Amino acid sequence: MKNFRSFDRVLIALFAVAAISTTLAEVVVWQPCSDEVSVSEQPGCTIHEVRVNPCREAAQGKPCRIKRGRNAGITFDYTPNFSSDTLQNRAYWTRPGGDLPFIGMNLNACNATVCPSVSGQKQTYSYQLSISQSFPARTYDVKWKLWNQEQQECCFVFQIKLYK
Repeated sequence: MKNFRSFDRVLIALFAVAAISTTLAEVVVWQPCSDEVSVSEQPGCTIHEVRVNPCREAAQGKPCRIKRGRNAGITFDYTPNFSSDTLQNRAYWTRPGGDLPFIGMNLNACNATVCPSVSGQKQTYSYQLSISQSFPARTYDVKWKLWNQEQQECCFVFQIKLYK
């Protein structure tokens, strides 16, 4: 009976930690990438929700304020319209002159989501993005891409505001 009670306590503690972790991430405003396929074609995936931790500003629809030199947790729920054994990912600072890839990111998306991906099956992607101290403090449009070998992709854009 003692073992069962201690197991219950551990289980309750694990659920509490999971609940706290989930509530710290905030649902953010996002948009599909402008280079997505036309409306007449089927998009690469459906993005259901994008969450960023930390992002206290999400409730007001403002860019997430992230301190330089810290990590930001990016999590999103998506349903791919393609199947693939492997997936790649990359974040970009997007701007009118072109996209700059985020340096130092692990490009193997299978470390952040389930592989193989199955068309029509909802999945969750979760990544800890390291924000360098050397990045200038300003507001950025961040483009996030997830794709397979055939260049079928999920893509969305959201904003962050880096500060000192």
